[in-house]
Amino acid sequence: MERRGVRIIVTGVFIFTFFAFCVPASVFAANTDVAQLQQSIAEKKASIATLNAQLDAYREKIRALAGKGASLQNDVALLENETALATLDLAATQNAMDEETLELRILDSRIQTTEDELARRRAMLADLLVALQRNDNQGVLSFVANAENMFDVFDATAQLTRVNDDMKSALEATKMTKDTLYAHKALHEEKVVDLGDTAKILQKKANDLDMRKNAKLVLVNATEESENQYRTLMSELRTEQQSITSEVSGLQDTLQDKLRARDGDQVGDTVISWPVHGVITALFHDPSYPFRNLFEHPGLDIAVPQGTAIEAAAPGYVGRVYKGQQYGYYVLLIHANGFATLYAHMSRIDVEQDQYVSRGQVIGLSGGRPGTVGAGFSTGPHTHFEVRLNGIPVNPLPYLPTE
Repeated sequence: MERRGVRIIVTGVFIFTFFAFCVPASVFAANTDVAQLQQSIAEKKASIATLNAQLDAYREKIRALAGKGASLQNDVALLENETALATLDLAATQNAMDEETLELRILDSRIQTTEDELARRRAMLADLLVALQRNDNQGVLSFVANAENMFDVFDATAQLTRVNDDMKSALEATKMTKDTLYAHKALHEEKVVDLGDTAKILQKKANDLDMRKNAKLVLVNATEESENQYRTLMSELRTEQQSITSEVSGLQDTLQDKLRARDGDQVGDTVISWPVHGVITALFHDPSYPFRNLFEHPGLDIAVPQGTAIEAAAPGYVGRVYKGQQYGYYVLLIHANGFATLYAHMSRIDVEQDQYVSRGQVIGLSGGRPGTVGAGFSTGPHTHFEVRLNGIPVNPLPYLPTE
C-alpha cells in the first residue's frame, strides 16, 4: 500500500503513452486511399513515357519528310504524321494534367490526416495537463509522504516530464509535416499553372488536330490526288501571292493623295487594331503551318465562328475586293505611311472598292469553313489577317495591341 501512489502515476503514464502513439483507424484508411492514388500515378507516368517515346518517333519522321521536296505524296504523308503527333500530344497533355491532379489529391489526403493527428495530439496533451493538475491538487503531497524513498518521486516526475516533452515534440513534428505538405502542394499547383489553363491548352491542341485532319482533306480534294494537279495548284497559289504584293504597291501610290486629304484620321503613326477576337491558330511564317510547302504563311489565322463581324484594323480606303483561289473572298485596305491590311476567307463582303472606312467599321463577315462561299484554301472557320508594309507582308503581332 505504501507504493500505491507510485503505481497509479506510473500506470497512468503507461496508458497515456500507449494512446499517444497508437494509430487511429482513419489513418489506415487514408493510407489505403493514398496507395490507390499512387498506383494510378504510376500508371499515368508509364502512359506518359510510352506517349513521349511515340512522340519522338513521329517528330523524327516529320523532320525527315520536311527535308524532302514538295510533292502531293510527301505533303499528305507529312499531314498524316502531324495528325498522329497532334493526337498523341493531346493525350500526353491530358495525362500530365491528370497526374498533377492525382498528386494534389494525395497531398490533400495527407494534409487532412496530419491536421487530424495534430488535433488529436493537442487534445491528448490537454487531457494530460488536466490529469497532472488534478493529481497535484489531490495526491502529490500524500504520494511524497508515503513514497518509500525520494527516488520514486524523482522517477515518477521524470516520466511525467518525458511524456510532456515527448508530446510537445510530437506536436512540433506534426506541425512541420503539415508545413512541408503545404509547400509540396504549392509546388504541384505551380506545375498546373505552368501547364497553363487546362481548357485553353486542350482546346488549342484539339484545334490543331482538327486543322491537320481538314488540311489533308482540303489538299486531296483540291488536287484530286494528282501530282500534276498539285503542281498546278502550287503555281496558281504563288501567282496569287505575287499579284497581291505587286498590286499593293500600285494602290498605295494611287491612294496616297486621298489618304492625305482625310484630315485628322491620318495624323501621326499608323495604329493597327485587331479585326476579330479569337484564338490564333497559325502565326506569321509559322513552321507548323500545314500548307507550308505550297506557300509561306504571310499573316495570322484567327479562329472565330463562321459569320463573325470583321472590323477594319485602321482607317483607310478599300484597295481591292476580290474572289481568289487561295484567299477565297478577301478585302485589301490601304492605310497611311505605307501600310496595308488584308482580310481573307470572308463569307460576306460589305464594302466596295475605293470606299473609305473608319477604324472598327465592319467590312464583312468571317468564313473559312471548307466548302462554303468565300472559304478558298482553308481548313476551318477563321479570319486570315495580314499587315503589309510597302507591299511586303510583315508580322502583324508587333503592330497589334496586347489583348
